[in-house]
Amino acid sequence: MRIVSIVNQKGGVGKTTATMNLAAAAAKHSKVLVVDVDPQLSASDWAETGGEGIPFDFATESDPAILARLREAAAYDVIFVDTPGSIDNTSLLGAVLDSTDFVVIPMEAEPMSVKPLVRTIRSLIEPRQLPYRVLISRYDARDGQSAREQAETLLDQAGLPRFATPIRKYGIHSAAPANGTVVTTYKTSGRRDSHAIDDFNDVALELTAIWANGKDKANG
Repeated sequence: MRIVSIVNQKGGVGKTTATMNLAAAAAKHSKVLVVDVDPQLSASDWAETGGEGIPFDFATESDPAILARLREAAAYDVIFVDTPGSIDNTSLLGAVLDSTDFVVIPMEAEPMSVKPLVRTIRSLIEPRQLPYRVLISRYDARDGQSAREQAETLLDQAGLPRFATPIRKYGIHSAAPANGTVVTTYKTSGRRDSHAIDDFNDVALELTAIWANGKDKANG
């Protein structure tokens, strides 16, 4: 069983969208639990709206003592944890990370997003020697490649491992919480919707390959 935390102390980077959709993609082949630790409860509201259409189990928790025992949930192959998007919840985030096997760090495709992300990595993730990958998120392909390429270059120069696949910004992702849908239940109406699904499926495949190749033991 693996515990995967979706982490960024900056809000609005697509953290909950990544949590819900990576969990949905993983649930096609695994028994999955999502735990919402964020006080904003965005993932909880999303799951409640989706009801039985959500293809994984769900829980809300904010007690550090209980979060420290997540590994006792042995019935699951993977647990995804949606963490607080604020620097004010460091103690709660720390309790989650102490039980985490792998960290996914969404960030917007903007060069200015790299420095705060590096601070989170250096202060919370690297001291725990946790393997991680940065996920470029909310990338608007209509704006061209430059912002994404600059962000990728800065990440590479800093030696920060990242997923090869970015998550592009699509309307179907924005509407999903209100509709209670995830990538495995999206009702597609065109090529753009199909691309939105492909992005998360591709990241899920990358994650599976990282684990299969043993690269979740160290960043390399």
